[in-house]
Amino acid sequence: MFQILLILGSLLLHEQASLAAPLVKGKCAQTCGGVAIPFPFGIGTGCFLDEWYEIVCQESGNGTVPILKKPNLRVLNISLPDYSAETNGMINVVLPIIYSPGMRCSGNGSFTPVSLKGSQFIFSQSRNVFAAVGCNISALIRDTNSAITGCQSSCKADNNVVRKTCSGSDGCCKTTITSNLQDFTITFRADINTVGNEGCNYAFLGDRLRFVPSTMDFNELRASGRFAAVLEWGIAQSSGAGLEIYEQSFIPSNSYNCSTVSFDLADLMDMPFLQCSCNKGFTGNPYIQHGCEDVDECQDQTNRCPDGKCVNQPGYYICVEESKIIKFILVVPLEPNYFIVQLDGLIDAYSISNLIPGFFLFTLDVPGA
Repeated sequence: MFQILLILGSLLLHEQASLAAPLVKGKCAQTCGGVAIPFPFGIGTGCFLDEWYEIVCQESGNGTVPILKKPNLRVLNISLPDYSAETNGMINVVLPIIYSPGMRCSGNGSFTPVSLKGSQFIFSQSRNVFAAVGCNISALIRDTNSAITGCQSSCKADNNVVRKTCSGSDGCCKTTITSNLQDFTITFRADINTVGNEGCNYAFLGDRLRFVPSTMDFNELRASGRFAAVLEWGIAQSSGAGLEIYEQSFIPSNSYNCSTVSFDLADLMDMPFLQCSCNKGFTGNPYIQHGCEDVDECQDQTNRCPDGKCVNQPGYYICVEESKIIKFILVVPLEPNYFIVQLDGLIDAYSISNLIPGFFLFTLDVPGA
């Protein structure tokens, strides 16, 4: 006689997806210029959450490039928040460098910084540096809350400077920025002892991973007027979409979670927006309904169960002895307290009163097995 041990019950059969988890809504374009465009960003009507998330796929001399339309910024990469990896949602973009007013810079930069005011984006404090280039100047960055930070750069002559460290004594300086920065102004102040400085002074926010002074061509940087930077993004919790996504995340059976606290555990802080991430063991896009799908850990190349059989479960896996595996059992009510039980194609009848109809995973303790 078999002794049946219930390990996991479910009223629904979990069907393993044969395709990758969806990142976009419906049939919306998934990429532009080799850059993945996950919802809430999107290309075309009905594919993005609101105007701040609209991407325009723009033709250029080197093919197509994605442009974040509202602030008119070229997009290099978009990543979804990932709680397991302790990373916030990021947008890698290209920002203009800011020239000092009245200077003869002859480049493609700007005299006005980009503003993210009104959006659910911020300039990443952990990923960006504020840098200033010029001889004997101070560059100050002031946010909308009147917080001021800055740095001082000195050198003997701009045309003889070799900027290797950006330490402040080699014609370049750098510092951190304030948290949750969306809008700012830059002020340049020349040293009172400096006379006739006709070089080009400029400042910019830049991705600290790309900002390596010892390998950079600062003349090329000044002329191009652009440098890569990182934005962090979320959605407004007070919006209709935000409220629905946030409330659904509290359902115990759901496959994602949401928070207004940074996912970066090394830099915990309140964020001005809502971020959502698929739970561990799931992959996909939590901003799409049913967008987080189970990862079948048993299908990868890792030998997860060297002494047994790997059995996938929603969000995790279990290891069981080979001789005790039955993939599916279908329990069908026949009459009160009596069920038809199908075991991997073999049908038998059992008088079992404590089971409910549905698909179940059992192990069978078979004597002598």
